[in-house]
This record gives sequence, C-alpha cells and structure tokens, in this order.
Amino acid sequence: MRPLALALPLTVALLAGCGRAADDAKSNSSTPLAAAASSAPAKQTLAPHDPPQWFDAQGQVPLPEAATKGRTNLAGQVRGGGEDLPVLLHEDRAFVVSPTGVQVIDLADGRTVGEETARGDVLGQDTDGFILPPVLAGSEVLVPFLLTVPASGTHTAGAMVELVAVSTAPPYKAAWRTTVKLPEWALQSSGKVQAAAIGAENGTAVVTVTGGGDAVSYGIDTASHALRWTQPGLETVQTGAGTAVGLLHVEPLTSVPLAVDLATGTEKWRGVKTYAAVMNGAGPGTVRVAGPQVGDKGDQLLDVTSGKARATMPPGMRAVDCTYDRAATLVCTKGFAVVAVDAATGKLLWALKDGDQGRKPPTVTTVWHGRLTAVERAALSFSTRGPAPTCPPSPRPHRFS
Repeated sequence: MRPLALALPLTVALLAGCGRAADDAKSNSSTPLAAAASSAPAKQTLAPHDPPQWFDAQGQVPLPEAATKGRTNLAGQVRGGGEDLPVLLHEDRAFVVSPTGVQVIDLADGRTVGEETARGDVLGQDTDGFILPPVLAGSEVLVPFLLTVPASGTHTAGAMVELVAVSTAPPYKAAWRTTVKLPEWALQSSGKVQAAAIGAENGTAVVTVTGGGDAVSYGIDTASHALRWTQPGLETVQTGAGTAVGLLHVEPLTSVPLAVDLATGTEKWRGVKTYAAVMNGAGPGTVRVAGPQVGDKGDQLLDVTSGKARATMPPGMRAVDCTYDRAATLVCTKGFAVVAVDAATGKLLWALKDGDQGRKPPTVTTVWHGRLTAVERAALSFSTRGPAPTCPPSPRPHRFS
C-alpha cells in the first residue's frame, strides 16, 4: 500500500487509522474516572481496521528522517525517486529503508524496535530519494541494498545487490541474506541505479536493478539463498501465478512486455515491441501496459499467465498513473483528475475532474482495500467504488470520514 504520510520539512508523520468505535473509546477515556484510574501512562495499542475510515491527527507518530530524506522540499513536495516513500506498513510496525539499512518503528509510540544494516559500502552516496519500498513475503520483509565490490588482485571493482530478509517478529533481525554480482553497467551508469524487491512466491524471490536505460532481474531461492536465474534487460514489475512479469529493454526507449517462469526464469510469453512503454501491477493476475500508440490497444490490462488482453482502459488514460487498491479498483491520478476504474473489466466507475461543478480534485495519498485517502485541507477517506467522493464542507479538526 501507499502509506498515509503527511510530508513536512524533514519529518513525516503517520496518522492512526480508526473505525467508528474509536469515537466511543476516545470519549470514555476522557472521563475523570478513567483519568484517576491511570496513574501511569499505559502503552498505546493500535486496533486494526481494514480499511480505516477515520484518522486521528492527535495520534501522529513521527517517522525517522530516512522516510523522507531526499524526497521532499521545504514545501513538502515529493521529488527524486518517485511518489512511494521507502516505507512498508505491516500490522503495528513500519519498516523504513535507507541506502544503508532498515529501521523497524513501533507505530504506537514511534520507538525504533529493530534495525539491520547492509554489509558493505553503498553504491553511490547520493541515492537518498531513489530508494523504493521493501516488500512483504510471508513472515519476512525483503530489502535490497546496492553495494560496491572493491578491486582485488586482477579483478576490477564492481557492484552487487545484497538481499536481506528481515523477520517481522521481534527482535526484527535478518533471517537470511545473500548477494548477487551486478553487470558492469551498474557501476558505470550515469543515471541513478535503483534496486527493487518485487515479491516472492513458491520459494523464489525476485529482485530487479535498473539504471540509465539498463535493467536486470534475478530469481533467488528463499530456502538455499542461491541464485536460480538471471534475466538481463528485464525490469520486473510484478510476481504472481508462477510468473515474473515486466518490460524487457530491447532498444533505447523501447521495451517488450515479457513473462518468465518464476522458478526457472524461462520465457513464458512475449508481447509486442512498444515505444515508451509503462507497466504497472493492476491486480493479482493482471498488469497494465500503456504506450503512446494510437487506438484502443495503447492502454490495456493483460493477463500475467498468457499475455492476452483482459480489458482496455477508458480513453484518455495513458498519461495517468494508477494504483491498485488490493481489492477490486484502480485509482488513477494526474493532478487535474481522480478516476476510479474496475480492475477486472477496465470499466470507468467514477471520475472527479478539475472544474467539474466548480470542484477541485484532492491529492490522493493512500489507496487500500476499497478506500482512498486524500489531502484537501486535511486527511479524508472515501470509498473507491464510487460515486465520486464528496468532501464535507466543514470537517472536524482532528477526525475525517
């Protein structure tokens, strides 16, 4: 999920997500009887709500500087590596990644309850802002680090990716780690090099490294920690249904949708060559591929097992970024509009465009399990299934629905 984050200068704060029962709990705790009974402050507990409908701004928890370092300017605007902060939320913990390590934060009080570091020198000291979120794989969080390999004897200097699997249980230490040597371009690239853990399934974890128009993907055995396969040129986007799906870089600015077997790395299907193609996950067995082609085939939802089109996105959406809510909906935003699309059929559910009935679309920050959270003077939560969200005219200062 995209973590709900309010970007402030040098800080980021998570708001406590609540259900409707939180109102009653809060009013009860403010009575004189309750205050007298608690002479010592009790540790706050977080009740899960999936999805949250209310957010308590009084329960903000500051995250460490690594959550936004290199990402925001003084106005709180995201820059650098992209919209997704290097943060994974899991139960009542936040896993915050930096170029050199990962911190585990208690979301109830902001304490650091665990930490792991990369074992080596970082590849590029100015990579803050280009770190991607880690991914959850069962009871472990997969975190890749880009490291240098010093020259030794007749061997020249190089680069490698270290994959660390951090346990989601105390004391939040590495369950295992392994390294894979990278191609020469990773050390020589003039562009920013990024490493992304894509996912894991049936004993294989997939890591992708990209930079300067180059890419490579690796399949790593999660039991033996050995390298199972290598796919040069493949920028993997999603794993699932026994496949790893992504874009194969074949020419400058030109890619081919490609799926390989998750266990062996052998090719399962290949799409058509597309200029300036963009691919995103769009569901458990679906990816979205968009390009500048003329006609309906320029923006489609593909089945990951066959590569065949499941549906076509609504017209005019090719330049719009979409996020899957991990339930049934794609929420698409591009500044001037917020659009909801059925992830299975490509059907337009609702749209809120700039200027419609004198309204201005809010800035979407989180999409999760049938709800979206947006910022319009404050944090607001709406259903993703429509109709288009309507903001309350005078929201209460600390809780919104």
